Amino acid sequence: MHGIRPAFALDPRQFGRRLVAHDAPTAPEAMLSEDFKLFAATFSAGFLFVSILVA
Repeated sequence: MHGIRPAFALDPRQFGRRLVAHDAPTAPEAMLSEDFKLFAATFSAGFLFVSILVA
């Protein structure tokens, strides 16, 4: 017995199957220096915020 489903619903037999893009662009790898700059900026902003909050 089949349940009633809306006309715009996807076919349940296709669940879990998708098209594979073989030529998908890859993201550039982040450099360690960029990660360190982000960490330093976040740490200094947090330190400044807490210093002002405590004072």
